[in-house]
Amino acid sequence: MKGAEMTDLNTERAGDVRRTQQAVDLEFFRQELQEQRQFRLDQLTKLAYEAESITNEALAEVNAALKRAAAGVLSEIDAALFRLAIGSFGTCQRCAGPLTGDRLHALPMAALCLRCEYADQSREEHRPAQPHIVDVWGRDSFPASDPPSNW
Repeated sequence: MKGAEMTDLNTERAGDVRRTQQAVDLEFFRQELQEQRQFRLDQLTKLAYEAESITNEALAEVNAALKRAAAGVLSEIDAALFRLAIGSFGTCQRCAGPLTGDRLHALPMAALCLRCEYADQSREEHRPAQPHIVDVWGRDSFPASDPPSNW
């Protein structure tokens, strides 16, 4: 009888430790995401000020690309903070499997497990390239710079 009581007590204590550890981990990730969010906000502010003084077209393009990238990461961070708030942080948004601790430590804003992430990348690689110019006459009917003579 005493052995059964100790097992129940040990199980209860182990559950308390896991809940405490999970709360600490979530707080760690919340803090990490907040720091990364502030960094991206500062980066976007700096890029906006720099954009006002750029006269070189190539530098303006680089600045715009950096702003797009920073804004994209910022939206991923905000989504991760939202997942933290609703209790789905650390869960793959596609297959509902758990994200590994190593993945979350490396990329706290990760929304997908590695398997789902690689599946997305594989689909992108096998997707046919989109043409840059819409050819209204059909595929490869004539070069875009050489319209038909009856135009």
